[in-house]
Amino acid sequence: MSPITPSVYSLQHITAEAAELASKTALRLADEMGIVISVAVVDNGGHLVHFARHDAAQFLTIDVAINKAWTASSFALPSHDWNEIVQQPSLAPLSQTPRFTPVAGGCPLYYQDGIIGAIGISGGSPQQDHYLADCTVQQLDLGG
Repeated sequence: MSPITPSVYSLQHITAEAAELASKTALRLADEMGIVISVAVVDNGGHLVHFARHDAAQFLTIDVAINKAWTASSFALPSHDWNEIVQQPSLAPLSQTPRFTPVAGGCPLYYQDGIIGAIGISGGSPQQDHYLADCTVQQLDLGG
């Protein structure tokens, strides 16, 4: 019997500093649009790294923003892409997964072609949330 050689798979994660910058960027862009939001940034394991919200954000937007980020991080897909995917009968049961939120507003974050986390925004329409998340990703300088 041959010995088992341990192997390590190394992942990079978004830093707390970059996550805070993403949140501040999203809040600023939402201010410019006149939208009140909550914004969450998770690492590539779906763990919350940073959260912020406007004072007047509705309380449900808190969990929805976190869950959109978690959903986007899960398979490195924007959260709205899942809306179509779960229409397939073989994948429909995924919609019963706790925290799974196939609604626009969650976008993966990449660094050097690897996922480092995701951002989730809630408070506007699905289109506004997606636009804000996408614009935030575009404004971040993550070197990817």
